[in-house]
Amino acid sequence: MVCDKAFAYLNEQSRMNLPFSGDSSFFLNLYARYLKDPQSVPADWVIHFESLNDSRFQPVEQDEAAATAALVEAFRSCGHKEAQLDPLRLAPAVRAPEIARASGRLGSTRVKLFVAGCSMEVTKERADEILREVYCGHVALEAAHLDAPKDRAWIYEFFEKEVLTEPDERILTSAMEAVLLADEFERFIKTKWPTKKRFGIEGSESSAVILKEILREAAKAGQTEAVVGGMHRGRLATLATVFGKSLPVLISEITGRDITAGDELFTGDVPYHNGLVATVDTGCGCVEARVLPHPSHLIVVAPVATGAARARQELHARQRTPGGVLPLLMHTDAAFAGQGLVSELLQMDGLAGYSPGGTIHLVVNNQIGFTTLPGEGRSTPYPTDIGKAYGVPILHVNGDDPIAAAAAARVAYAWRSCTGRDVIIDLVCYRRNGHNELDEPRFTQPIARAAIEEHPSLRTLFSEHVRTRSREAFEAAEIRRAEFAQRLAEAYESYGKLRLNDVLTETIVFPETPNGSTSETDPETGVDSNTLCSLGRAITELPDDFEPDPKVRAFLRSRWASIEEGIGLNMATAEALAFASLLDEGASVRLSGQDCIRGTFTQRHLAIHDQRDGRTFVPLGTLAREGVRFDAVNSPLTEYGVLAFEFGMSLADSNRLIVWEAQFGDFLNGAQIAVDQYIATSEPKWKMRSSLVIALPHGLEGQGPDHSSARIERILQSCAGENITVAIPSTPANLFHLLRRQQRSARRTPLFLIAPKSLLRERACQSALSELASGTRFRTVLVTDTSDRCARIVFCAGKIFYPLNEMRLRECTPEVTLIRIEQLYPFPSKDVREALEKHSAAELVWCQEEPENQGAYYYVDRMIREIDIRRPLRYIGRPPMAAAAGGSIDRHEREQAEIVAAAIGRSR
Repeated sequence: MVCDKAFAYLNEQSRMNLPFSGDSSFFLNLYARYLKDPQSVPADWVIHFESLNDSRFQPVEQDEAAATAALVEAFRSCGHKEAQLDPLRLAPAVRAPEIARASGRLGSTRVKLFVAGCSMEVTKERADEILREVYCGHVALEAAHLDAPKDRAWIYEFFEKEVLTEPDERILTSAMEAVLLADEFERFIKTKWPTKKRFGIEGSESSAVILKEILREAAKAGQTEAVVGGMHRGRLATLATVFGKSLPVLISEITGRDITAGDELFTGDVPYHNGLVATVDTGCGCVEARVLPHPSHLIVVAPVATGAARARQELHARQRTPGGVLPLLMHTDAAFAGQGLVSELLQMDGLAGYSPGGTIHLVVNNQIGFTTLPGEGRSTPYPTDIGKAYGVPILHVNGDDPIAAAAAARVAYAWRSCTGRDVIIDLVCYRRNGHNELDEPRFTQPIARAAIEEHPSLRTLFSEHVRTRSREAFEAAEIRRAEFAQRLAEAYESYGKLRLNDVLTETIVFPETPNGSTSETDPETGVDSNTLCSLGRAITELPDDFEPDPKVRAFLRSRWASIEEGIGLNMATAEALAFASLLDEGASVRLSGQDCIRGTFTQRHLAIHDQRDGRTFVPLGTLAREGVRFDAVNSPLTEYGVLAFEFGMSLADSNRLIVWEAQFGDFLNGAQIAVDQYIATSEPKWKMRSSLVIALPHGLEGQGPDHSSARIERILQSCAGENITVAIPSTPANLFHLLRRQQRSARRTPLFLIAPKSLLRERACQSALSELASGTRFRTVLVTDTSDRCARIVFCAGKIFYPLNEMRLRECTPEVTLIRIEQLYPFPSKDVREALEKHSAAELVWCQEEPENQGAYYYVDRMIREIDIRRPLRYIGRPPMAAAAGGSIDRHEREQAEIVAAAIGRSR
């Protein structure tokens, strides 16, 4: 019936020769959707379909009920266009034609209006007033893009109730207090240090109102923790007035006090970057706020925060501790509209492996980005329009109306709590100063600047409003302001007496939890052989009724045979046993990355698929007993957001082995910001440690410039103060021990694992089970059998060892010793020195397959010179190249053979 009507409509439109552009099935589908649910299509199409001249195509009677419903829908869908959102009123007022058309269809003088869950009979003028009050005032809602009618109906009703509810004494007092305290803080800092950058909150003080209201709602709902990712704008005031940072500590940081105590490896950071962990008393319960440190690069903190929130949620669940964890992110308008990472972030929230159960995004819309105006920095009406693509409801609110801001906060929290999905608040405000307090905005925005200078402060505007509504509320807030001012004065007098530890304690957001290891860097990581066999059986057995692909069954049988026989273990088997043994010992394991479950190179098969019904079985999951998790997650085709997310997880759950694998090593360049801003520097800047593993498949194999190099040289340039570990294991045993060491070592640093590609199937690259057994550990240096006649020591790393060793053995060259550097950083100087001392007259050679200006050569050359300055390290390998590798397999194999022959001393 629905399809018949839709086809009839389409035929009628064709008869009338109306211009259709594109596929007419779009209109057919739209009309079919309308016939099923009028609310599922945009308001202007509702009006169009209802106003057709031919009554055969009118599914709803043309009566006042239908006209009123269309008016409500028009306001719901398009009211934001007429809303009074800009405190400065710089743009001309806009009238939505959809609302005008719907309003014109009302005939009688009285209508039945259904709003906020209630039905009322009012004049059509009063109906217009009510709907404008709800949807065209200082707060607006965009939700017409939500797919599910029940979601739209729910948020419209909740929004209407909140907006129409008169604020009580508590709301007035709380909002007034938030504005007064923020203003007081900025006045104080400006007076004491007028030339300091503080990225002040002036103009966006309502952001403090929103944050306080969200935390209060979270506490009411029983949530005990919030993980917060912030921004520069208003950060210092927010830390002081919302999250309760120690004022003497904050003032100490603002003055630029050196908190490093002469530690050359600890740099510290500027005050508006530092993090905070504090307990916030909301009046409805306490919430532990973990405000992550925020580097200058925009938005990168966001996926780190959501990853940390997800980890904390899972940690609470595993430990069965009460309460929940709220992810809360703050952005500025230019960053939210401009940074592609925002799209990654919103995408990930809808994925089971990455969602933290919905994030509340607060966009502080200053209506400018440094000196760039909205029309220059984005092509959409709002900076938050990207949210529509992902079905995220968006609340717009005028920054000069703290009561509306508080209502938006309650709607946002309720949506997140009800649906477990993202929500965005667009706080439309302004920036009273320049980008920072030393910047001069008159140069580039003279009109806006003049309007801002004439515009009263929010403290002035809102104080008048609250006094009129409730003198008691204003006086209560004023008492809190006076108390806060006194605390600021006392902090100013006492900050110089702080001890170093007092300053650092608050800023370490995720303190480490001991894992029981006593070895700082080199714990024994072997596992009892019988235990390994038992684990090997568990990870290769399938349920009796399970029917995998024959090749996968053969894969599992081959894996079990190598374990049972104790010989021929390959790289993938060693990795699986490392995961299995950690799970068996009570440590959770998470692997994430593109196609990582099967493995890019078909090497893992962590999830087995039944060929008859599609069921999946994860053998490693059977080893995760109560309180332990094993997760293998195929990521979206992106690196930046996912890597930052996994880093956040590793910060928040220190005793879990978390591995992010790039599909190919060079994909790391898409996430370089996360590496520079967090992974390589979080310990020296903020004393935050992580044990994240970044696995980067690497190796030149004649397959072209791409997917060949993990760019080892770039990673090594970031090494200092043992901030990270860089390892390139060339044996399955060393890979096994390296992964276990990463979780078992008392010293936590991110591990850049230069992972195998062709070595996954290299017959010579095998280990015995005994090399994984009790009493064994990771070996940073591997030396071939040496001879007293050794005349040349060839250093190398990674897969090139195998052709080198094959030629060494085939050509019977005992005068050549091969030394594999399995850990590039920290450099194993002690082990290398011991090897060199045995052959003090031997020539030293570094052989690599990468071009000379890439790979580890320059770095190793410097390390060797520090050990033995007398003997130069001769380079053998490809000449310097702009690209990572060539595109011809013939040329690659010819060059590789020449390199190997030259290194062994059998030049062709």
